[in-house]
Amino acid sequence: MMRKQSEISKLPTELELETHIYEEISLRSENRRLESEVNEYKQQLQKITKENEVLTKQKEQIFSEFKVLQNTLKQEESFREQWKEKQAELSEYKQRTFTLIEDQKKWLTTISETITNLTNERDDMEEKLLKKEEALQVLLEKHHKMMNTKMMKWTGKYWKLRKKIISKNK
Repeated sequence: MMRKQSEISKLPTELELETHIYEEISLRSENRRLESEVNEYKQQLQKITKENEVLTKQKEQIFSEFKVLQNTLKQEESFREQWKEKQAELSEYKQRTFTLIEDQKKWLTTISETITNLTNERDDMEEKLLKKEEALQVLLEKHHKMMNTKMMKWTGKYWKLRKKIISKNK
């Protein structure tokens, strides 16, 4: 009986061996499948790292462009502030100019009125002068007419002779 048991006990070992072989085969196939999966993951990891490198380079480029744009924006902002300051200064100068013009306007109107009055006076004086010149011309004509008369000629000759006689007597 013992013998039978030993045979029976051997049988499970054979069975175990067979199952063990099947398990080993399945484990090897599983191992290959896992290795292929690992290889796929490695390939995916390589692709992802390459993509990551490309994206990192793109990020650096975009970041440098962003810095340039940010600097440009700061310059434009400073320019805008300077422009606003200049506009405020210009507005202040305009106000000063208008106040000066308003102040000068009163002075200029008084000068304008004075000039107008003086020109009117000058015109009146010129008219008076012309009238006096005409009157002088009339008097001169009358004087010449009177001097050209015979009586005046004889009176003129008398006085000339008298002067000669007086000058000889001296």
